[in-house]
Amino acid sequence: MAGFREIPFRMKNKWPARTSELIDDLVGILSPKKAFQRKLFRFGYDAIDRHRLRKKRKDLGGTGDSHLTEDAHYKLREITREMCRNNPLVNGLLKIERNGIIGSGVSVQARTGDDGLNVEIESAWRDEMMDQPCDVTDRFNFSQYLRKHFLSYRRDGDAATIFLDDRLQAVESEQIGTPFGMNRDFQNYQVTNGVAYNKLTGQVVGYYIGLPDKYGYIKRESYKQYLAGNVHLMFDPERFSYSRGEPVLTPSINFIDTLCDYIDAEFVAAKVNACFSMFISQEYSDMPEPYVKGISASGYDEDDNRLEKMEPGSIIYGRPGENATGIGQSRPNAQFDPFVLRMLTLIGRPLCMPLMLITMDFAGSTFMNARLAYQKVQEEWQSQQDDIVKPFVSRVWRWKIRRLVESKRIRTNNERVLWHEVLCRRWPYVDPYKEAVAHEQQLYNGTITRTEICASQGRDFTDITDELDREENYRAEKNVPRKPQGKPIIEGD
Repeated sequence: MAGFREIPFRMKNKWPARTSELIDDLVGILSPKKAFQRKLFRFGYDAIDRHRLRKKRKDLGGTGDSHLTEDAHYKLREITREMCRNNPLVNGLLKIERNGIIGSGVSVQARTGDDGLNVEIESAWRDEMMDQPCDVTDRFNFSQYLRKHFLSYRRDGDAATIFLDDRLQAVESEQIGTPFGMNRDFQNYQVTNGVAYNKLTGQVVGYYIGLPDKYGYIKRESYKQYLAGNVHLMFDPERFSYSRGEPVLTPSINFIDTLCDYIDAEFVAAKVNACFSMFISQEYSDMPEPYVKGISASGYDEDDNRLEKMEPGSIIYGRPGENATGIGQSRPNAQFDPFVLRMLTLIGRPLCMPLMLITMDFAGSTFMNARLAYQKVQEEWQSQQDDIVKPFVSRVWRWKIRRLVESKRIRTNNERVLWHEVLCRRWPYVDPYKEAVAHEQQLYNGTITRTEICASQGRDFTDITDELDREENYRAEKNVPRKPQGKPIIEGD
């Protein structure tokens, strides 16, 4: 990364953007509220309408990150953040997924081949990363750090970690970007969304990280260059040419907005329908002038306003000769629930999340339905664990163990000191008894192994057998009766 030269360049669409900002400023002098609404409406429209999911097929073109420019990425990220703060559906979806994939954290086990060294390494890891904060803010241990980091990645599209000497530094998505006003095209490498990569091989060279600036860029006076070996960018590329990710709920933004607007309209309609309305018709044509000398004889006050009021509801006065007939409607109608549930199904598709998890409503679901739903979402959760979580945790483990070896906290000449295994969260049975019986039958048929059963629960078979051996040795030393043999007794059998 040494020798990067910064060359000023004229950014595309700079003058139209500045002209629009100038108009907003002028409007803001007369009406700050109107100026704010202009910016808000234009922001939302541009972010959605200019995105590739809204373009007509004839307008599509380009490759790689063409649709994830700094400006588009920034706008999409801000929209999903706003929804995560203010929309309970979005907030709940992302947290359900995070809790399903990460849970309370992950387990890492040393696999050096030396039991004593394994215990020493795992103890040092626990002391340094789990029992005390491990980030630069001195607030989060590694499990807490991982939970927040994963949620940031899914909400914003990506998130990074800088490996310092003895601490981890979290970098949110908007802190990675091309310095504002810098030429992004150099002789041997190119910078896209703050990621510098080799033009010939596509290999990532490094990252530009600094304070966020406008249009999705970062401030020129604040950025630093970090080599790729010192940064881990957590994102899920959809194409080989991608260097940044987009928020996971990007395909659902339009559906979420549409559904929320529909629900709001139904709320208003139901509220109006719940209010009582009184129609007063007047049949005569010669109306006397209001009597303004009295207090209420005419039905008007001194400001010529009618005195009759009804809350909640309204009184509507017809003109002479007019009649009004109310039309009663049942709100919401019978199709409200099916429509909302179908929309929720579409919204949850990018997360591969079944309807019962989206709504957290398990009423009426059978064992088979619940089992199939969990199996499908767990397939997606496991792919996220394998593709995203495990590589990140493995890299943090190797970074930390190297530091511990360099500091002599761990003394070893074992060349396999970095060997390890990451055990991610696995999920409980839908029905423990039925699943256990099924596993027993599969073991009898020879179609499954105990190793597979343990792995499905996030545990290692050899660790369990070692623990059982230690338990049996302890029982023998203390003369504790051995555990009962044979099948367990289950009530109702």
